Amino acid sequence: MAKRKLRVGMIGAGGISHLHCEGWTKLPDCELVAITDVNRDAALKRAEEFHIETVEASAKRLAARKDLDVIDIVTPNRLHKEQTLMSLRAGKHVLCEKPLGLNPQEVDQMIAAAGKAKRKLMCAQHMRFEDRSAALKRYVAAGNLGEVYYARAWYNRRRGLPTWGSFLYHDKQGGGCCIDVGVHILDLAMFLMDNFEPVSVSGISVTKLAKRKETWSTWGDADYDKKGMDVEDFAAGMIRFANGAALSLECSFMLNMKGQNDNRVELFGVQAGAKWPDCEIYSHTEHDFLDSSITIRESKTRAHHNEIKAFAEAILGNHPVPVPPEQTRAVMAALAGLYKSQETGREVRL
Repeated sequence: MAKRKLRVGMIGAGGISHLHCEGWTKLPDCELVAITDVNRDAALKRAEEFHIETVEASAKRLAARKDLDVIDIVTPNRLHKEQTLMSLRAGKHVLCEKPLGLNPQEVDQMIAAAGKAKRKLMCAQHMRFEDRSAALKRYVAAGNLGEVYYARAWYNRRRGLPTWGSFLYHDKQGGGCCIDVGVHILDLAMFLMDNFEPVSVSGISVTKLAKRKETWSTWGDADYDKKGMDVEDFAAGMIRFANGAALSLECSFMLNMKGQNDNRVELFGVQAGAKWPDCEIYSHTEHDFLDSSITIRESKTRAHHNEIKAFAEAILGNHPVPVPPEQTRAVMAALAGLYKSQETGREVRL
């Protein structure tokens, strides 16, 4: 008898759903069979593009279906907790776009629900699944840097404020650049360090450029809602870890800098240093400097697709997911601490 395919339902049909649909439809052991969105036309469009058999009327109806194994959630941030808990309680495995929850308390609820349901839960942190990330991770995990005691991570844009949808509003998004792009680079940095025990954070989270009269963005509407916008366009912080290591974080939508995008992680170990995304290594001989790089054999598979494949394999093979929700909780605890540090003006213990 042929093995039954994993049957997948998707909640959300916005821009990122296209990559997720592609990822699921490339897997021979999976079948994307249902989708829903509050914008029914968007759901119908995705259903037609990817030959999805059913467009459900609501997320609640989709989660309640008895024939689904997996729910993939690609909706605005504020909906993640409710839809994840609903899906887990309905007995489904859940892959959810970042951020998994808006704060560590929400993630705690999701972890508890996944444990009770005995189902797998994973946040879609796709940057871990890029070829260059995997290559550098293998090198660092082999001990080539020695103890990594410090790292720098930043995800900066020059005039890259997303002005559509919910991105400008705290009540819908949960934050600005920190929770939108900062979560990506912080997760990647902590993953490369193999350090998910942050104990304190000190930082700032401010809006300095996005509300200025003369400011414009290359992303979306020129006449965006500057008056109503209430999320940060820049954040920076210093995170301390239980083992004494530290990490400095920067993220921005509107920074006045050279170039339009600059995303980077630098790792500093007692034996050598390394830089992502270049996969450069900085070491030494007995007398001289020794710089090298990893030449990557790129798979040409998109990171989002790798992430979905890895999640499906964890379900089919009944082994732990590659992005444990406990690690995601640590990332969100650090970001929540940064926001709290801005409010209090002091270092925050986590």
